Amino acid sequence: MKILVIAWTNLVRTLRDRLGLFFIVLMPMIIIITLGITYGGQGSVRVGVVDADRGPFAVELVDAIGDVTGDAQIEIRRLATVDELRDAVARGHVQFGLSIADGYDAALRAGQPGDVEFMAPPTTASSAVQATAERAVATQAALIRATRFATATNGISFDAALAAARTARAGAAGVSVTVASVVTSATSRTSGFSIGAQSQLVLFMFLTSLVGAAELVLSRQLGISRRMLATPTGPWTIIAGEGLGRVGLAVFQGGFIVLASWLLFQVDWVDLGATVAIVAIFSFVGAGAAMLVGTIASNPSQAGALGPALGLVFGLLGGTMVPIEVFPEAMRTIAHVTPHAWAMDAFRAMLFDDATLADIVPQLGVLVLFAIGLVTLAVLRFRQLLRTGAI
Repeated sequence: MKILVIAWTNLVRTLRDRLGLFFIVLMPMIIIITLGITYGGQGSVRVGVVDADRGPFAVELVDAIGDVTGDAQIEIRRLATVDELRDAVARGHVQFGLSIADGYDAALRAGQPGDVEFMAPPTTASSAVQATAERAVATQAALIRATRFATATNGISFDAALAAARTARAGAAGVSVTVASVVTSATSRTSGFSIGAQSQLVLFMFLTSLVGAAELVLSRQLGISRRMLATPTGPWTIIAGEGLGRVGLAVFQGGFIVLASWLLFQVDWVDLGATVAIVAIFSFVGAGAAMLVGTIASNPSQAGALGPALGLVFGLLGGTMVPIEVFPEAMRTIAHVTPHAWAMDAFRAMLFDDATLADIVPQLGVLVLFAIGLVTLAVLRFRQLLRTGAI
């Protein structure tokens, strides 16, 4: 009962901090939204078009760019002037801009080059659309060259040669391209939101726990721990209560991220039992780390600086900020000295390989060892403080 009272008191004290609640609840969701939009959360790519010519060739070119099938749809947005288009591209209202000059159709019919201008920021989305636009321009250019050749060699009108070129193109043998997905059932659930939710869950559960280490130091400085020891309350009870408070906070945050990302962004957590196991065990890992930092730091300011720094370094090294797959082989090995890398391995196995709770037992076992090791070190350090009279 004493353990629960201590844990509940710590949890209530933390949740009363409105600024702290921002970082516990809102900050992870803001980052998940940002990652989801950046790495695949959008359903379409916006392309701004200024068609000053409005001739048949200009209309055909725009239609060819917008006629894209697949997961990434292209949304055509018409703008009146080139200045409006430049402003829309610069402000990010559209990911790509296309301007067709007046006289485009007449120039192509007269054997002169037609003017087309691309506008794009250096982003992944704009690069993909630019490739589509260049392909559409090249296809139309090949058709015009064939038409001019037929007109010059056979002496027929441009329109007759154009119709013949279209017919020949439709019946010409082409290259058959088959696109196969490299993942199976994971295709529909893999998105920027799902990957972002997994990484931010691990990052913020650990980071928030370490930030809470300052509360443990404050309890020592205010004499709360000393007064509890003056009652029939042993060191293990105090440590268990303080640690359970950190576990409760981490579970609250992890559960909120899982539930909110599922409701708002349809993130598929694949196996609910496995997800709950990862969140529960990683909560003890974060609590153990917080207890250890709380017993090492000599004042709340020191704990407040040390905790976030360690949380960010471990998060970066463990693959929660940058995918561990982009690390060199040696760095991927070093990354597994952090619990973050093992938690991310478990989530990646579930997302990409349809792993279940039984399949991620090795990763969970390593996380359990991390939790036991960190809690043990925290207990030993706490008992040392008792012996030296620092509490």
